[in-house]
Amino acid sequence: MSMKSCLRSFNIFLLAAGVTLAGGCGLNHLGMKKEHSSLRVYLEGSPAESSLVYVTRAKTPMYVAAEPFLTEEDVSRAKLVDNPDGTFDIQVTFNDHGAIVLDMTTTPNRGKHLIIFSHFPPKGWKQPQDQGGDSVEKPEPGQPRISGWLAAPLIRTGLSNGSLKFTPDATHDEAERIVRGLNNMVSDMDK
Repeated sequence: MSMKSCLRSFNIFLLAAGVTLAGGCGLNHLGMKKEHSSLRVYLEGSPAESSLVYVTRAKTPMYVAAEPFLTEEDVSRAKLVDNPDGTFDIQVTFNDHGAIVLDMTTTPNRGKHLIIFSHFPPKGWKQPQDQGGDSVEKPEPGQPRISGWLAAPLIRTGLSNGSLKFTPDATHDEAERIVRGLNNMVSDMDK
């Protein structure tokens, strides 16, 4: 194995660990009274400058920039949109800062993907720990999923209206939890 591939493998591990930890930032791991969700919106990157992640449960390989350009701190509100055909979307409306960043990032990057991650533990969830006390990302078998790379919508045009609508790779219950958690985060940040 070459030094470059060793470094790339390390960078992928580092990104995954960072997303897991960042996804929990601001979330009370000692037993949340309200559901809180994180949101990380990344821009698709090039293999030379980015880390490889596997998006959705289909494990589609994609390269993502090291840092998200939008987070839950940029969210104004979120809603679940049930479509007539039985599918559903998550629509996120961003605050003034988020709307400007969304427009400035999507307009020059048509043809790339937005890659969306969320950490969405259920109410009362406690961070599991292994023997060493480090956090563990995956829940125990039979427990609800608490995080995931949800979607990678293609940027077809600049998003200048301050809103992002995407179909998540999530169950309806998970999507409801994500939306409730984002709106709870917004409500708590406004206090």
